Amino acid sequence: MAFGITNSGFVIKRLQDILTAQRAEAVALFQDLVEPGEIVDTSDSSVLGRLIGLDSIGDAELWELAQLSYSSLDPNSATGVALDNLVQYSGISRFPASPTTAIALFAGDINTLIAAGNSVQASDTRKTFTVSDSIALSPSVARGVTVTVQTVQNSTAYTINYTPVNGSLATVTFTSDSDATVAEILAGLQALIAGSHPLLTASVVGTTLVVDMTDDFQSATFSITSNLAISKCRKLGTVVCIENGPNEQDANTINTILTPVLGWDSVTNILAASAGRLLETDEELRLRFRNTKFERASNILDSLYAALLNVDGVEEVAIYENDTNVTDSNGVPPHSFLPVVLGGSSQLIAEAIWLNKPMGISSQGNTVISITDSQGFPHDIGLERPNPVTVYVELTINTAAESNFVFPGNGVDLIKDAILAYAKDNFGVGDDVIYSRLYTPINSVEGFQIDSLFIGTSPSPVGVANISVDFNAIASFEAVNISVTVL
Repeated sequence: MAFGITNSGFVIKRLQDILTAQRAEAVALFQDLVEPGEIVDTSDSSVLGRLIGLDSIGDAELWELAQLSYSSLDPNSATGVALDNLVQYSGISRFPASPTTAIALFAGDINTLIAAGNSVQASDTRKTFTVSDSIALSPSVARGVTVTVQTVQNSTAYTINYTPVNGSLATVTFTSDSDATVAEILAGLQALIAGSHPLLTASVVGTTLVVDMTDDFQSATFSITSNLAISKCRKLGTVVCIENGPNEQDANTINTILTPVLGWDSVTNILAASAGRLLETDEELRLRFRNTKFERASNILDSLYAALLNVDGVEEVAIYENDTNVTDSNGVPPHSFLPVVLGGSSQLIAEAIWLNKPMGISSQGNTVISITDSQGFPHDIGLERPNPVTVYVELTINTAAESNFVFPGNGVDLIKDAILAYAKDNFGVGDDVIYSRLYTPINSVEGFQIDSLFIGTSPSPVGVANISVDFNAIASFEAVNISVTVL
């Protein structure tokens, strides 16, 4: 049998093979030293046999080292540092352990500074997160503002100006009548916003007008006339878990401020957090290495898709390209593309887009990150964060009707957990919520029959139809929005 590098690969000589060969060589070498008719004793109990056994261990280790060296050149069998060295030829490296991150909405008094490093906590898991970058609650690039009336004057114009990111200046102006009141002015501004400004939502709360962008991930710069004032502000930022690893965190659960700051009112993650990860395993790295062929593809769209999937924390990617001369049905401007990305750092995603997008073609989206090129020039890179569509579930079950199985004491929690797990695995970006499919996770718990099941996008749903989800949105299921009534 041939050992070493052969036409069929590397064939290792194992310890037993080495012992057999060395014993045969010893017999031939020392046969003339024994009496005629006798055979050289190379058994384990003989001195020569023990010397052979001692020497063969080192030879076996050398053969194992040779096999490791040979295998280190093959990505299918290389491990550890050897695999790290191989995959570098494709321009990738092993993902390190990383923490869970979440996009959070910060709210508080105008001009409040929430410094990087301040801590917040999840109310359900008790995981601690820190603010990644300082948040200045100012009207510049804000998700929303709270407006109050400074002076009440008859027949006077009250104006709110806003300029969306990558948009143009828009104005909301209400002129008071001859008997002006605070309530009239606020109601007038609210009505104008509701009727003529689809990018904004507004509601009167007490003696204030709460103005927000309709799109959860869109921001604008706000200003007002001197007879109005901005008292509070809401801005988007990022919070990072202090622990590495895949710590799942539902939407609206990172909501406790641990580091009090005067003027900081609240924080909440508007989407489920992007789970972190442990150190990438050899098998995970091999799989990603195989997929890098798309990054070398001649089709730029495939290359960009692969690059975005390789960004740490990215869970799902869809790219909508418009190569026509008119805006398409998805609202993508001509000669541009819209990357819809779930999870991951917005900064890292923007950098991946910049490195892979075609020259002169813009990327669109509700989140804009500025990237500086090698010449020092800034470029705005757009990416679309899926808008959450909150799903409410109303379920009534009858445990007395099922006699073959016993409904568990924590059955209600098991049903909710089953729905949440199923939704996470089956309802991605742009996926409609199919009503009938929800019976599958519900029925995974035994001991009851379903009397009624309703779903909808508002509390106390009464619908039994599918919920339509736009291409750039994602169904958002939360335990607090799942109601289970037990009869």
